[in-house]
This record gives sequence, C-alpha cells and structure tokens, in this order.
Amino acid sequence: MPKSWTENRIQNLIENEIEESLTVEYKSAEALGKSDYQKKEITKDVSALANSAGGFLIYGIREFSDPKKRHLPEKVVPVDRTNFPREWLEQVINSIRPRIDGIIIHSVQLSSGENDVVYIVEVPQSNTAHQANNRRYYKRFNFQSVPMEDYEIRDVIFREQMPDVETKFLIELKDTEQNLIVHAKNYGSAYARYVACFVDVPIETLVNIENKRSIKDGGRYYRHRLTNLNQEYADETFKANFPLLRSMTMSWKIPLKDIFNELKESKWIIKWKSYADNALPKRGKISFDEIEIIDLRKKRRNL
Repeated sequence: MPKSWTENRIQNLIENEIEESLTVEYKSAEALGKSDYQKKEITKDVSALANSAGGFLIYGIREFSDPKKRHLPEKVVPVDRTNFPREWLEQVINSIRPRIDGIIIHSVQLSSGENDVVYIVEVPQSNTAHQANNRRYYKRFNFQSVPMEDYEIRDVIFREQMPDVETKFLIELKDTEQNLIVHAKNYGSAYARYVACFVDVPIETLVNIENKRSIKDGGRYYRHRLTNLNQEYADETFKANFPLLRSMTMSWKIPLKDIFNELKESKWIIKWKSYADNALPKRGKISFDEIEIIDLRKKRRNL
C-alpha cells in the first residue's frame, strides 16, 4: 500500500479490484458518525488492526453489495470534511486505550467537491493489546474485526517481550563466486538469544552437498541449518551463541553455481523456516527471480 496517497491511487484500488485483506479495510463515508455506536465501530476497527498486523482503514470507499463481489471496492463515496474533520477522527481514535503510537491519518482531496475527501488511517502493528472504547479487545480475522480470546490478548501483550526476526535473501555476484546471502534481522524490542533458520535450496543450484542426510523432498532440496553460533563479526568469530540484538542483522553465505542467467529465468523456489527464542516460528518461500541482486564484479558483463 502506498504511503503517498492521491486521488489517482484511490481510483487504482477500485479499477484494479484490490480486495480487502487482513491489512486493508474499506469503509463508506456513512461509517463515520457521531453516535456512540459509530464511534465504537471506529475504535473497534482501528484497534483490531493494531492488535493484528497493522494496515490501512480507508473511509470513503464503498464495497459492492453483490455477494459475488463481496470485499471488493465499488466506488468512492466521499467524506464531507466539514462534518467530519480529520481532527474529529483523530480524537475518536485517541479514545482507544492505551493510545496507539504512530497512527497517521492521510486526507486525500477529491476533485468531486471542495469538501470531499477520503481518509486513510495508517495503523502500525502494536507491541501491546489495545481496547476499543467499549473496553473490549478485537483482532482482524476473515476481513472482519472480531473479539479476541484471552490467550490471544496475552500473546499480543507479550509481543514486546519477544524478538521479531525477519528473513531476507540476496544474490551476491563476484568475479570468482556467486552466493545466496541469508539475512536475519531482529525488528522486535527484545533480543534473541537463540536464532535458527532452516533454508531449503534446490540441489541443482548448489556448489556443495556436505551432508546427504540434509537432502529433502525426494532429492530436490538441500536443507541448510543456519544458527547464531560461530558468527563472524569484524575480525572476530564468536564461538558461542551471539545474541541478535534489536535492529541487528546476522548473515550467512550459501555458495551457488555460476548459473546466474538460469537462476534469473527459472522457477526454482527457496523455502525457509526461522526460529527465535520463544517467539512463534516464521516460514515462507521465494523464487530466485524475486531475490534482489548485488553485483560486486569488477568487470560487469551483460546480464
């Protein structure tokens, strides 16, 4: 989702039929109102985003009423900013407890009228649980804001006490070698004492197969077990666990065959799963043609 909002971008959401999701919700202008019920709904929807993965709440776009097109944007139904100024919406949102830090309300002027706007409420994922103004906790689930279970509330409250390690991949090109670089970065408030990342890479792309017991999926993949043991840092190598502090990145190098053009044009997939202390494991997959390339060769050839 763009952070620089314009009327054209709003129209693109409709023309491209961008569906609602865990992180995007559309609300017609009629959703804004000054009754206690409508204010409760605003705080419910905003707090649900913060308690989940964060996202965007867009006031001024109506969904289709046709069940076959449910959750798809139909058209712009503008908010009248003289009736509902941005400061009023901000005041309603600030009734959420505790207050959510980092919320941004974007106001997009529309060509349909001087006072016609669309409000985009940008909500960050929070490190604690937030109550709507009816003193209940909500989360995003199946395009809706629904009440949270007790264990879910506690899990969100303890977010700040757990690491949040994200995995990213790069392809590094050098004159004499080509490597897959695996980065693990901790975005959480707590440091990770133990980090482990299991990366399954297609065997056809690898230079070395060191342990036949790590061959998986009928011989198609080789599993690399990467941990924060023996991490190189500057001129030193840590022989024991080196914790992944907040905003710190650890990297591992996996040698690849010199078949860059094949990698770029292939549909080979890398699969990964990462662990960090007591945080829930994360997993994902990415194709080679989606991975960013860092070219460090002295004499660059045509790619």
